[in-house]
Amino acid sequence: MAKKATIPKIKVMVASTIFGYQDQLEQICATLQGYKYEVWNSHMKTIPVHPGLSNTENCLRAVESCDVFFGIIRSRYGAVPGGELSITHQEMLCAIELKKPRWFIVHRDISIARQLLKQYMYLENGDSNPTFSYRRTEVLDDIQLINLYNATILNDVAPEDRVGHWVDEFFRVGDILNVIKTQFSDQKRVREIIEQMKVEAP
Repeated sequence: MAKKATIPKIKVMVASTIFGYQDQLEQICATLQGYKYEVWNSHMKTIPVHPGLSNTENCLRAVESCDVFFGIIRSRYGAVPGGELSITHQEMLCAIELKKPRWFIVHRDISIARQLLKQYMYLENGDSNPTFSYRRTEVLDDIQLINLYNATILNDVAPEDRVGHWVDEFFRVGDILNVIKTQFSDQKRVREIIEQMKVEAP
């Protein structure tokens, strides 16, 4: 009797800054593994690594190769190996550009900081304020976090043209786990989304 073909596990990449959040990441990844996903995350040592590439290149290649993407925007910006953007920031921009099936969640402090600071960050015509400067705080260690949040909500796209800009807020790790349950527990639904979005991918 012929063996039934094994359906490959869905590969989900979890993108997040790590320092200070190791325990949370382990809990998040374990929850996704419990839903029978193959989880890629650098802290969990599960990113497929090519020794001939840089850390950034390996992470971006993982974004390209994963089936779905889960991005967590925290109040720490993370490592910037060169240039202006952190690896996590580049990963999230890559997932958006590739039109990956993606889900984002942002810490409430970043959402609040964005509302408080946007009157100083931008001129009345919407352009960036060239005189605006920001010093690191415990609440928000880099202003790039607001730029990253703006990218995930497609802030620069006309509201009527925005697709894939839903970003949940969280305060505690339980909020993240609830989003994971809502979005990932039904694998049949996730597989259907993957197939639907393959048509739209560049």
